[in-house]
Amino acid sequence: MTELEMMRWVLGILITAGALAVTVMYFYRNDENPAIVAVNSVDSRTVLLQRLMSLSRDGGSIIPLTILESDVYETIQQNIRNGSIIKESSPIWDELEKVIVKGSPKFKSNLYVLAGGELKLSDLHMTLLIKCGVSPANIAMLVGRSKSTITFRRKEMGKKFFDQDLDANSVDELIRLI
Repeated sequence: MTELEMMRWVLGILITAGALAVTVMYFYRNDENPAIVAVNSVDSRTVLLQRLMSLSRDGGSIIPLTILESDVYETIQQNIRNGSIIKESSPIWDELEKVIVKGSPKFKSNLYVLAGGELKLSDLHMTLLIKCGVSPANIAMLVGRSKSTITFRRKEMGKKFFDQDLDANSVDELIRLI
């Protein structure tokens, strides 16, 4: 066996081992720490982006009944009616996240993939509210920010998550599809 053939053989083994490692990490990943998934593969982000863009062309998204019928959704609606801000440390966020993940199990891990493994807590909270169909004006009220700030942040998420300069409503639609 020549040196060139040996190098090709070793390279083939390394590529196969790498592909196997990525596959094992994909199927046995820990969804409690979605940032690990995001760092593992750039390809998964590309595939996810393509899938979301395809879904957005096919039609609108609907809000899962698991969200609409939940106690935490009702609590959020009460906060909206009362004009009450939800503090960043409120347990409502954890409850809302659990309900959303119940209806869309890959929601949080897909967000981390789209965000390249870095997702601000405020952006997570905003995406949770968007997933619930909360209007931008109500999001602004719930998080204690101006509507223009919320619109700006949604557009920035479009650039960060979807690599496009999208209008805020398109960002919302794509987030609801996650």
